[in-house]
Amino acid sequence: MPDIIMTTIAPNATMTDRGTPIIRKTDGGMDKNSFLKILAAELANQDPTTPKDSTAYIAQLAQFSSLEQLANLNSAQTFSGASSLIGRVVMLSDTDDAGKAYSGLVKGISKNGDAISVSVQVDKDTIKDFEYKHVTDVVDLDALNGV
Repeated sequence: MPDIIMTTIAPNATMTDRGTPIIRKTDGGMDKNSFLKILAAELANQDPTTPKDSTAYIAQLAQFSSLEQLANLNSAQTFSGASSLIGRVVMLSDTDDAGKAYSGLVKGISKNGDAISVSVQVDKDTIKDFEYKHVTDVVDLDALNGV
């Protein structure tokens, strides 16, 4: 397979020397879909006169499997951590119109794809959803009450 030369064409996009666009995630990370696209491109563009050793592909497949399992474990661990907040009072990095940080009792947790949301009762009549990553602190009510 010929060496791939990357040329930046936009802040989050690059091209190979053959002009194939490669889009990078803006956070700089690489997900399993990116890995599969690279592996598929590698297979499609290999030189038939000098095929790559099949053990290299098996090693890449094993790495992909490990990557996927680690991602699944991370997701489950994050959701478990978020679920442990139900019934607890949390502080959030998000602020209201007056610039005051939101806080309140966690009423529920939801997951949509990789995004985890925390439903927080911010006042007597209002429950708002926030991204789990915006939780900054968990308030220990027992410590505040001297128990």
